[in-house]
Amino acid sequence: MRRSAVMGWWRQADQFDWFSVYLHDRGLQLQWRLATFAFTALLGALPLMMLGSPLGPDNTMTRSIAIVAAVCVFGAALLWLIRWPTRRQSLVYNVVCSASTAATCLVVSSPYAGLMGCTIFAAIGGFLAYFHVIAHVIGNFVLALVCATITASELIIDTGDAALTIASVLTVVAINFGVPFGIHTLVHTLRIDLRNSDRDPLTGLLNRRSVYNAVHEIAVAQQGSASVRLNITMIDLDEFKKLNDTRGHAVGDEALADVGAVLRENCSGDAVMGRLGGEEFVIADSEPAPEHAKTVERIRAGIAATPFQITASLGTCSVNVEPGTAMKHPEFVDRLLHVADAAMYRSKRAGGDRIQYAHLDQVSAE
Repeated sequence: MRRSAVMGWWRQADQFDWFSVYLHDRGLQLQWRLATFAFTALLGALPLMMLGSPLGPDNTMTRSIAIVAAVCVFGAALLWLIRWPTRRQSLVYNVVCSASTAATCLVVSSPYAGLMGCTIFAAIGGFLAYFHVIAHVIGNFVLALVCATITASELIIDTGDAALTIASVLTVVAINFGVPFGIHTLVHTLRIDLRNSDRDPLTGLLNRRSVYNAVHEIAVAQQGSASVRLNITMIDLDEFKKLNDTRGHAVGDEALADVGAVLRENCSGDAVMGRLGGEEFVIADSEPAPEHAKTVERIRAGIAATPFQITASLGTCSVNVEPGTAMKHPEFVDRLLHVADAAMYRSKRAGGDRIQYAHLDQVSAE
């Protein structure tokens, strides 16, 4: 049980897309960009300031390394001033900041100053904890420990003060452990709570607002070095009003809950499933065409097999998304839902209990 809990913690999803959308929807991305730019610019100023200190770099090579580190960090800061980065750019930003911090800590002539400089890794780790997976947080933590070990060894050799060295190392370890891992736990819990608050209480599926965010996330997350397929399926129950009128709304609610169960039983684990309102449902996934066709057919048959004598009209929209595509939120999702909705109404006009397919032209980078 403990092992499975640890594995689940290790495999927790990257927060970048979810948190980026969350900040975008609340108009907070600009504030985050400016704050990150300011922090990074201050980080870049540190090695330059140490050039004027007797405790700073004391030879040509270490001074050159400090200057290169500062230039790299200032370059990383400019990214946040220009735009909100992609996931890959965010990871590169963190690598640059971590490497530059390590270089700055190791080139100063005072091992105590270098050891105390290792506390800066906590801020970088905190950023990683907000946006990225735990493996990246641990990687940053390990780099901080390596730098702390090297500078602590130099400190005890220079001063012979074991108490000061141990206290300094404990300070560095405590800050680098407590800040990033505390943030990671908090953000992961917040994500779960926010997702649960955005669920339809009757079916347990996502509600309309959460569907938009989740579909955008799955589209962005699936982007890589090759084109990916995104499928949106709209589902509308046939003659549902008749069921409510003849058997009552309580039975209608039971039918809606059963439809939600049919979706969960037949969709893949990474599919987005939502109830948009009334008797209208939506699914988003990235399955290849043959598997997607089998999934929607199982859903159609599963709904028809419920004990409420109802059927459903389904319409799907599939699109190939090229790497680097700029997908404006929520316009991109709106377009897909509109095409899938039109296909669903074709199914309904044809008599219901059937599936209509549509395919958008290939979406490429702007």
